[in-house]
Amino acid sequence: MPRFIDEAFLQRLAHLRFIVKGRRHGRLSGAHVSPRAGVSLEFSDYRAYAPGDDFRYIDWNVYGRLNRVLVKTFVHEADLPIYLLVDFSASMQVGTPSKAQYAAQFAAGMAYLGLKETDRVGVYPFNDKLIQGLPPRHGMGQMGKIVRLLREAEPGGRTSINQAITDFLAQTRESGIVFIISDFLGSDQYEEGLAKLSYRGDEVTAIQVLDPADVSPPMVGTTRIVDVESSQRLTLTIGHRTKEEYERRFLEHQTGLKAFMLSRRINHFQVSTDRSMEQFIHEDLRVGGVLR
Repeated sequence: MPRFIDEAFLQRLAHLRFIVKGRRHGRLSGAHVSPRAGVSLEFSDYRAYAPGDDFRYIDWNVYGRLNRVLVKTFVHEADLPIYLLVDFSASMQVGTPSKAQYAAQFAAGMAYLGLKETDRVGVYPFNDKLIQGLPPRHGMGQMGKIVRLLREAEPGGRTSINQAITDFLAQTRESGIVFIISDFLGSDQYEEGLAKLSYRGDEVTAIQVLDPADVSPPMVGTTRIVDVESSQRLTLTIGHRTKEEYERRFLEHQTGLKAFMLSRRINHFQVSTDRSMEQFIHEDLRVGGVLR
């Protein structure tokens, strides 16, 4: 295992499974949780109703007793491709650990969860285009290839999520579970690409990896700033007013991003690189209905 992927960390994820919301039409293989009819269907649990859920799986008896709208979830058999699109543009090299390292560790964790359930998992690093794709395959042999690819990928270049998704869709024909792991910052546009994924029927989860300084920059007085993607240099005095203006614009950006994700029924999670990866996966992704 490369140094940024701890084998013990992967083992502590072994009890987790993906939750699939029911747009799948795959071949028979890996076990997933889904509120749709299918083969080898077995009741698993309840969860709160969310817009877009199939009314057929609302438990009206529970509603009558508790006045709560709950949806039944089931374990069923479905071979789902799991696609991991990982941003390796220059902005992802920021921080210690870098956002790229954090994103790679997360991608490795999700790959492990899929492969242990005998699903096909593929990884696609990108910057302003797909850098190198590893098509979905079964088996732990694929895990070794994924680890090597993530370890060897070097952050660099500008970001174009739209172009990366366009390239990805040209290389893949089957919808599945898609994770897009990026900082979603800068002038790059993402709406068109993500809309295309939603239209194809993919179950999309956006993981926004941020350095603490992305959210709230330190007050350092006069400093020289370099845009790592464009190499543009700027001398800037960062004081209370500048810091407040940055934080206001960052909040506007986040509000727009979250609103778009919600409108497209895309799962969106924001995580800081100073947070425990294991805590993020066990708490946020489980509460958010991605894992169980």
